[in-house]
Amino acid sequence: MMRMSKSVMLGAALVLAACGGKNDGVDDTEYVEATPDLSGTALEINGEAAAEEGAALIAEGFAAREDELNGQGPEFLEKARLQVRALNSALKEAITPIVELVNRGGAAAQPGDVLVYGPVDRANATFKFTIKKVTRQSFVWKLEARPLGNTDDAAYRIVAAGRLAKGEAAHRGRGTIGVNLDNLKAVAQEFPGQGKLMASFAHSGGDKTLAYRLVGFTPNMANHEPVTGAFVGHRRMPSGATRIRVHGQYNLRNTETSQKENVIAAIRWVPGIGGRADVIASGGDIAVGTYFIGTACWDRQEMERFRVLRQCTRDQRPADCTVVPGSVVGTREACPAAELRDDITPPSERPDDISQEPDAPAEPEPVPGDVTPEL
Repeated sequence: MMRMSKSVMLGAALVLAACGGKNDGVDDTEYVEATPDLSGTALEINGEAAAEEGAALIAEGFAAREDELNGQGPEFLEKARLQVRALNSALKEAITPIVELVNRGGAAAQPGDVLVYGPVDRANATFKFTIKKVTRQSFVWKLEARPLGNTDDAAYRIVAAGRLAKGEAAHRGRGTIGVNLDNLKAVAQEFPGQGKLMASFAHSGGDKTLAYRLVGFTPNMANHEPVTGAFVGHRRMPSGATRIRVHGQYNLRNTETSQKENVIAAIRWVPGIGGRADVIASGGDIAVGTYFIGTACWDRQEMERFRVLRQCTRDQRPADCTVVPGSVVGTREACPAAELRDDITPPSERPDDISQEPDAPAEPEPVPGDVTPEL
């Protein structure tokens, strides 16, 4: 049975957000309400299995490894979760210092509707957060870091940057966020991650739609292959139904060796019912000129009810592809809902495809091409 602690919904971590008020004579409420929080920017799969792994993510950072999965959950779901947790851990690296700086208070007002929080030493670097009011509802911000003990302002590097056009609630609206792990590593050399993550988001009535562009991205080189490409996802309320598309390298079961394949996975979750994955894979042990497609479904306890892989050539329709020996588990009819029993619908085979999955509630802002502050 799938352990519920394997969820990538951030649970307790999702409440990580700054709180405003009057600090040292400066009322920063409207500024603080325009800062990013984890709930509004994190990619999600299953909201019914959130708390334990969410709390661990805040306390420990990115520690999930492929050899910790132990085959306890559906393969396609578990592997997608590694990618989601990696992404969310990078967002946490940027958002946690912002929350700490803002909640500490002591904002310094500067000309041009600008507030500066910090500098403050954390465990790995000295951080400073700057936010500017552009219009009544629009704000831009940047998070900078420099090595501990360094007092030279020229040593600051941009760790994160973004903007928000405020919506109906604090930390909600339309905007962007970018995280530069290369710069964080430059000022805190023990930091294990590298690469860049740029994202855009749109919130409305509890719904959220997200798009991410990753460049050489990994939160930890020791246990997570760098990823370049696009992730997308959304959550609809009040149902809590989610859809995401992610990709990464891992060794598919039912291939000949331990070589890693390039796998793109589209995952759906229907609260109270279960979920489904559709995948497309190439490289590794998959012969040149062919590719694998697959699907799987599971119930609300994340027990796999059906799984199949098929090998295809470029001129074949999915229904005509050859079943990979040993890949079939259960029956399609065992999937817990009709919407999870459809034949394989492979996701886009382009890892840079930034288009949204079906039924997305909105189209977010264009994803920035780099982590570049607007102030």
